[in-house]
Amino acid sequence: MMMTNRTYRVFFVLGACLFLSWLYCPLYDLGMSDKEIFTYCGWAVTKGLVPYKDFFDHKPPLIYFFYAAGLFLGGAWGLWLLNTTLALLATGALYIRSRDYKLPFPWLLPLLFNLMLRDYLISEGTNLTREYTAFFYIFFFCTLIGKSRYKYFLLGLFSGLSFFTQQDQFLPLLPFLFYALATEGAGKTRDIAGGLRRFALMVSGGLTVTLPLLIYFAVHHALGDLLEQGFLFNLNVYTSEKKSLWDHFRTIKRVLDEGNYELPFLIAFCLGILALIGNTRKKGLILAAFTGLLLTLSPELMGGRFKGQSTAFDYFYYFLPLSAGICVLLFTVFAFSTDFVARSRAAHFPYVLLLCCSLSYTAFQHATHLSRRDEDPVIASPEMNYLHQHPPGNYQLYVFQNEDYIEAYYEFRVLAPSRWIYQHFWTWYANWDPDGKILRSIGDDLLRHHTTYVIMDPVNGADFRNPSAKDWWMSFMRTNYEPVVIPGSSRTILWRLKIDKK
Repeated sequence: MMMTNRTYRVFFVLGACLFLSWLYCPLYDLGMSDKEIFTYCGWAVTKGLVPYKDFFDHKPPLIYFFYAAGLFLGGAWGLWLLNTTLALLATGALYIRSRDYKLPFPWLLPLLFNLMLRDYLISEGTNLTREYTAFFYIFFFCTLIGKSRYKYFLLGLFSGLSFFTQQDQFLPLLPFLFYALATEGAGKTRDIAGGLRRFALMVSGGLTVTLPLLIYFAVHHALGDLLEQGFLFNLNVYTSEKKSLWDHFRTIKRVLDEGNYELPFLIAFCLGILALIGNTRKKGLILAAFTGLLLTLSPELMGGRFKGQSTAFDYFYYFLPLSAGICVLLFTVFAFSTDFVARSRAAHFPYVLLLCCSLSYTAFQHATHLSRRDEDPVIASPEMNYLHQHPPGNYQLYVFQNEDYIEAYYEFRVLAPSRWIYQHFWTWYANWDPDGKILRSIGDDLLRHHTTYVIMDPVNGADFRNPSAKDWWMSFMRTNYEPVVIPGSSRTILWRLKIDKK
């Protein structure tokens, strides 16, 4: 049976999605501290540990369960399979809606979504929180403009998934939720009873995510830890440093430019404004999409991250949700605005070139310059090779202020001896742990477990804003540990418990 043009288009967009995802498969997906933390936390959950109670982190809880599921399915390859499956589903859903609304090139926006999502200038690898929320954004929008009988329930479900994966990425969904409540079903159910029914269905969808999480943490007596670390910490500590509005603008401009997002963003932004001031169908939906696009930038606008320096650092992967926000806004303009965007294929062809050419070049640059994970400087380091020859057991290895080496916990399948699995807050904030109570608890944990090995760079990895904290920690290390002499290495960051302390 001969394949139709529609079949070819489906194979094209799904094939592009699979190809771009393959560039981040476990063979080539290089380490990054957040991913190593999530990997350890997800694996620890499968061993019965409870987030926030048994290890400190400040992300919402769903990311740990995603990692636990992926690792259960097959380790690193299971994680990749889970992520790629979601990418394929999001790509397929966006293609189907583009076809349903008769966009001239129904494959264009699904392709653009994948090119932006896998842009290695922005993305620091797969399975980060904002990548998952980009999937949920696409699923949410495709549900909103679809005709499913479970539409409002699913809108609440995807809202809950976004909120408990990355809180700030719930904000871009709010304009759509208001739109759905205010305008959906006009004529038939645009009344108080109909609005309440839609709202109740949304709430029930959100509770499908919320209630199991609350029950899980309540059963493990960790509701307070969830509130304190997963939510209040981000408000009171992580986003407490501020920078000026113009500094935010400069960061946005710099990241869009250097990350190759600038042209798609400007095209979507300008077309969105023109559609809003022109004679356009579904102007409310376009306004929701335009507002949602701006709200995907909320992580940058919530504060500066100075890391103890005089200038804030740019977090490029915070901009990853733009991959969904831009595509959704372009969809609403292409589907409902005829004043400025003709619906003929010839009129759309320039958009194909402008939106995809530069990003496609970036993708092929990435594809032709892949680095193998087994050649990563951390994985191939003398310290890791030494530990492979002398594998540690549970609680016998601790990584201190060298977060990329947190990968070692999962590599050797060992639990960390302290719940403080990373320690950069001592470097970032001068008023963090002012009485040294937390730092001393780490020392107590190491001695209680007779932890054999500590990975710590005595020059660059043991930095503190508080000099007294550094003095205490270095005194503790020199009293209880000694550097390991590794053959062929002139300098080591691996320390071993002294014989008289065992």
